[in-house]
Amino acid sequence: MRNRSQFVRRTAAAVAGIALAATGFGVAGALQANAADTKPVAVTQPAVAKSVTIKADKTTAKAWAKVSFTGKTTGIAKGTVVQVQRLENNKWVNFPATTKVTSKSTYSVWVQSGRVGVNKFRVVAAKTASAPVSVTITK
Repeated sequence: MRNRSQFVRRTAAAVAGIALAATGFGVAGALQANAADTKPVAVTQPAVAKSVTIKADKTTAKAWAKVSFTGKTTGIAKGTVVQVQRLENNKWVNFPATTKVTSKSTYSVWVQSGRVGVNKFRVVAAKTASAPVSVTITK
C-alpha cells in the first residue's frame, strides 16, 4: 500500500511540474503575442479604507447653544452627505444636521441641543461612522 501512495504522489508531482512548465511557455508566447498590441491595460488600485473623524469645538455648552463639529474623511467622495447622529437609549439616531464632504475631504456642521446632560454625537458618511464625541449640555 505504501508504494502505491508514493507512486500516486510522485505521479501527481510530475503532472503538476509538466503543467507549470507548459503554463510558463504559454505565458511567454502570450507576452510575445501582446508585444505588438499597444492597447493600454487598466490597472486597478486597492480600495482605500474609508474613515471619518469628528472634533467638537466645545466639550460643555449651554442648552440651545451652537456646537460645531469638524472632521476629515478618507476614501469618501466629495459631495457625500455627512449625517450627525446622537446616542439615545443606546441607539444611534439621526440628528437634524447634515453637511457634505468638501473637495479637501473635510466637513463642518453645527448642532443645537436642549437635552441637559452628556450628549454623545458621531457622524456617518458613506456607511462609515466616526468615533463618538461627548458634549455636556447645561441649563
